[in-house]
Amino acid sequence: MPRHFNDRIHESLATAALLAGGVALNVAWIDNLLITRSELIASWITISPTIGPISGVYLDTIGAFFVSYLFSAAMWRGRDVSHWRSQVFWFFFTSVVIFILMTLPFVFGFVIS
Repeated sequence: MPRHFNDRIHESLATAALLAGGVALNVAWIDNLLITRSELIASWITISPTIGPISGVYLDTIGAFFVSYLFSAAMWRGRDVSHWRSQVFWFFFTSVVIFILMTLPFVFGFVIS
C-alpha cells in the first residue's frame, strides 16, 4: 500500500464529522418544520422553483455540515479529544432520533386550533 494512504482516521476529524452530522440533522428538521409552517419562509428558501423549497433545505443542510465540520476540525486539529468522544456520539445519536421523530408527517402537520 502506498505510504500516503492511512488505514485509520484521526480521532479529532472523526469527532468533528460526528458533530457536524448532528448539527446538519438538526438544521434539516428545523428547516423542514419552518417551510411547512410558513409560506414566506418556503418561498424565501426556494432556490429552484421546479424543485421547490427542498432545494434550499438541502443547501442549508450541506452548508451547516461543512461550516460546523471545518470549524470543529480547525479547533480540534492535533488535540486529544478523547474526552469529547462520548458527548459527541450521544449528540449525534439523539440528533438522529429527533430527526426521525420530527420529520414524521403527523408531527409537523400537527396544528392546535
